[in-house]
Amino acid sequence: MAKHITVTIVFDSKGTKCEGSCGLDWTSVESVTVIKKRINDRFGDTAELGTLDLSSDDKDVTELRKRISRNSYSLPLLLVNGEVRISGEFDARQLLDAIEVEQEINPIS
Repeated sequence: MAKHITVTIVFDSKGTKCEGSCGLDWTSVESVTVIKKRINDRFGDTAELGTLDLSSDDKDVTELRKRISRNSYSLPLLLVNGEVRISGEFDARQLLDAIEVEQEINPIS
């Protein structure tokens, strides 16, 4: 049995938007809904997807903004169990691969 994995897509809805083909729009409810279904189909209830908009004034967001600035991370950001796995543009396949890798690295004991 695999460990539960929390995946978070971090973006800034008030930030600069890409003008070219920059991949999936993670701010789109439709994109996130499709990816949630793919995660559920592939991993069942062992993985959960959420999003976090940095334009919020939440305390957790403030700390994350500092971490992003300190490490010069690019947005969007993919967090798996709170750890940065991808900084910058990524697609659905990369997100699913990150979940799979996490399951392999940290299996339930």
